[in-house]
Amino acid sequence: MRRAQGFTLIELLIVVAIIVILSAISGLAINQAFDRRYSAEADKLLIWLQQLSERSSLESAAYGIVTNTDNENREATELVAVVYFKNRWIAVTSPKPFVLGEESIIGWDVEELGEELLPQSRPRALGVIDQDEVKPTEKEFLLPEMAFLPDGYVEPQGVIQLSFDSSTLIFSFVWDDETSKMILEANTL
Repeated sequence: MRRAQGFTLIELLIVVAIIVILSAISGLAINQAFDRRYSAEADKLLIWLQQLSERSSLESAAYGIVTNTDNENREATELVAVVYFKNRWIAVTSPKPFVLGEESIIGWDVEELGEELLPQSRPRALGVIDQDEVKPTEKEFLLPEMAFLPDGYVEPQGVIQLSFDSSTLIFSFVWDDETSKMILEANTL
């Protein structure tokens, strides 16, 4: 008896089923990897915020958060820590600024204060070229979006929201007065 050349229908169906199962598993793994990337960035931001809070308590100084923006798009690119020293907010080098990812969007849902949280004196920078031509020029003030106070409070009260362009996840950072810690909550749109 002569054997037919080629594959039977059952053999083809088994191969197709295996390919479908492998591609479904791969797609799920890729989606989970993206979600982990977003939650990892939220966890890093939580650690950075907690570090500011603890530093504020340990050094008995108010620490704040200032948002640096891209000049072209006016989008937040990094969060910079500032400390209240000699009646001024001054940028610090430690902890290093928290650099936001390209898809990251930071939102501030905080109470409006009627006046400045901690009043600032007017800083003046003096020119060094010639004493006759010395003109004081005012520098731009650093005004934090939120400040961690040494007594364990945050002013103004509110929520920091971290979201991403290509995800429905929204991470909310809320201050808990009882434990004096930031709490991370993950929500979907």
